Order: sequence, then C-alpha cells, then structure tokens
Amino acid sequence: MAAMTIAEEVKALRTALGEDTVTFGARWQRSGRTVEGWEQGLRVPDALALREMRRTAARVKKRVTKQTA
Repeated sequence: MAAMTIAEEVKALRTALGEDTVTFGARWQRSGRTVEGWEQGLRVPDALALREMRRTAARVKKRVTKQTA
C-alpha cells in the first residue's frame, strides 16, 4: 500500500476531526486558505505543525480503534 502524501494526511486529519478549513487552521494558528493550500499540495506545513498534526492523527486513530474494539 502506498504511503499517503502530506496533502492527504492533512485532509484526512481535518475530516476525522470534523473541522472546516478555517477551524482546522485556527487549531494550528494558520488561515483556512493556508490549510487549503496544504490539502491541494501547493504548500507544505512547517515541520513543527506537521509533527503535531501527526501526533494528533495518531491519538485520533487510537481513539477510533478503541471505540470500535
């Protein structure tokens, strides 16, 4: 299975959290337009934001897995 692109990771996390681009951007102190750029692959989150997004995604995944078990 191919690894997700950063754009796909960002969109998957935002969707899993049930947030629109503006709300998701505010979570990371960025604009909704910046989030759109991330999701379109036009921009890449800075290293700190990306690391924190991946940590958040891991927590969300763990929570979902726990609920379905």
